[in-house]
Amino acid sequence: MQKYLFFSKIELITKLEKIKAMKKELELYELILLLKFTSTEAETNEKIQLYKDFLTEKGSQVMVKNQGKRSLAYPIKGFDTATSVQLVYLGNGELIKQINTVIQRDETVLRAITTKLMDESLSKLFA
Repeated sequence: MQKYLFFSKIELITKLEKIKAMKKELELYELILLLKFTSTEAETNEKIQLYKDFLTEKGSQVMVKNQGKRSLAYPIKGFDTATSVQLVYLGNGELIKQINTVIQRDETVLRAITTKLMDESLSKLFA
């Protein structure tokens, strides 16, 4: 006797999307955030935790380094100083799109730069 599995269209589509997402190779990325310096240290730590939680909820592993107050070479949105935060995480193109959407909606972020890391640069990164 043969067993037949019946799936609805929605179930098949979600299973296919999960399979496609798993096929995308995870790579190492670095995200540098420049946050407004007018916010308090508690608010800054809250923002850092928000982005860290967002990435871990999506299945990524995250390393965070708060680099503190930085004076900017030129004013960005009227600010001469900013808090610099470095996040290193595993992800793919879809995760980058999602995190960039969240960052663009955040008014405390002055600038955000994402770069793909090469294997040679890992040892130098957190030296």
